[in-house]
Amino acid sequence: MIRKKQTEKSFEWDPPAPSTVYIKIKNIPYETFKTRLNQGLVTTDLDQIRYRLERHIYCCGVCSKYVNGYCVITNRKAEPGWICKSFVPKEEFIYLDARPDKKDSAGFRYLSETGLEKDSAESEGKEGSPESTGMRGLYEEGVTLYRQGRLRLALQAFDRVLEENPLDFAALFHKGNSLLKLKRYEEALEIFERASEISPDNAWLWTNLGFALTKLERFRDALEAFEKSILLNPVQKNAWDGKDAVLARIRLCEEKLSESEEALERNPDDPDTLFEKGKLHLRLGEQEKAIEAFKKALEVKPENAEAWQLRGKILFKTGSEKEALHAFERATRLKPDYPEAWYEKGNVFLKLGNLRGAENAFKIAADLWDSKGIKTKAESAREKVKKLTSPN
Repeated sequence: MIRKKQTEKSFEWDPPAPSTVYIKIKNIPYETFKTRLNQGLVTTDLDQIRYRLERHIYCCGVCSKYVNGYCVITNRKAEPGWICKSFVPKEEFIYLDARPDKKDSAGFRYLSETGLEKDSAESEGKEGSPESTGMRGLYEEGVTLYRQGRLRLALQAFDRVLEENPLDFAALFHKGNSLLKLKRYEEALEIFERASEISPDNAWLWTNLGFALTKLERFRDALEAFEKSILLNPVQKNAWDGKDAVLARIRLCEEKLSESEEALERNPDDPDTLFEKGKLHLRLGEQEKAIEAFKKALEVKPENAEAWQLRGKILFKTGSEKEALHAFERATRLKPDYPEAWYEKGNVFLKLGNLRGAENAFKIAADLWDSKGIKTKAESAREKVKKLTSPN
């Protein structure tokens, strides 16, 4: 399979044609492929395969013939970054997210859409699985809608599957991915956390959980998720790229934090610098330091609504619901058109069992986000209202 060439390259790169990979993935005769090609049915698939080959996403490391560092065809050692014309991607890499035709594809370059085939096979025939409840067709319909980009319809399908079986890992995984692509990051994180309780050793889940945490600017938590994913499956370009990106953001935060410390040595009571310092600590997962910085900033500048909102968010996360509610109320009094504060206030009301208060707060947040043109966040708030008002 592999013969080191006398070139400047440190690896062998002899990829197959995209059409060859497609035929192997689909396990179809060449004549069938030709018919589909003439009918224009394979163009998108070929574009995706070509994209992966050009960027070396497809390589020996994700080949079904690459086992324990060796090519099982030639029984010779192969480097994971090499490739040859015998390449056949492992099943979990067939649906890797790489769509060059989508304008937002770069924003989702760490998102993994793989690793479910094994879970589905293992669940077959188990009580509560889609197969045993007659929901398998609905799940597959949801997956098709997801791949077509019809994400809201896909969510409806996955929700119906989860109504029958709340522990269906595959449906949770795809629901989380759908929410990510809709930019409903907090909801996606909640779904992935639920899924991690069911299948804690699924590497692809941890990759996407890390992606959600990155979008929420929880960089240290994201790093832990990516590292866990890599530990479970080291051959994951998405997880490695995600880790590299989040490490760069952590370093940037640490540099800015150092600059803030120097500025505070010159002016210890500067409320804006204290506020920025608090936000940096929050991104680095240093909650106690963040809340102390926000406290000092508010002592000097108590009219900072965002500082009250972020302080309340930390208090709520650490279990101080009543203090958090006070902080959110201060934020909304100072800035009545502040949807983030209303949304967080709704979460506190929900935790305290005040369902009417929660419903009103979520409705206000949704209307405010709508008025600002932030439709995805408005959608998240309305989903909360829907859950509160729908009959059990």
